[in-house]
Amino acid sequence: MIRSAEPHDAGAIAAVHIRSWQQAYRDLIPGDYLASLDTTLDRRTEQWSISIQNGEPQVFVAMEDERLVGWIALSASRDEDAEPGVSGEVQALYVLEEYWGRGLGRLLWLKAREHLASRGFRAATLWVLVGNERAIRFYHNLGFTPVHSSKRTISRSGWTLEEVRYHLDF
Repeated sequence: MIRSAEPHDAGAIAAVHIRSWQQAYRDLIPGDYLASLDTTLDRRTEQWSISIQNGEPQVFVAMEDERLVGWIALSASRDEDAEPGVSGEVQALYVLEEYWGRGLGRLLWLKAREHLASRGFRAATLWVLVGNERAIRFYHNLGFTPVHSSKRTISRSGWTLEEVRYHLDF
């Protein structure tokens, strides 16, 4: 089941956020950094609680047997070159590894697309880590295409990764 996030979901969203990073990025990000994310649970829970209460970003959650197992966060595009009111942005989409391949990511995306379109957006963008082949395949299968001229760098704790922006017109 896909539904809008509620403030009481904040802890589960934060936990899925951390665990999904540890699962999805284990071959891209140093293990010690990923392990250290466990110490950020309380801070992330507070941040998600505030975000959900404020409605920015909009968050939808995937539930299986009353357990929150994935979520998607979306908003107007935050990119400097975005035309206001035209492009929405998928800020993040995470599903626990044991639920990969069950269609929950696609269902979350379909709900997000419906939400963005209902607010007048005609396109969506998102950023994907270079080398995250599973995510790249997933977004490609949804119809997103890379904008190779749009890249950015993420640096944390002595490591650096590159992201590429992907785009989809509705």
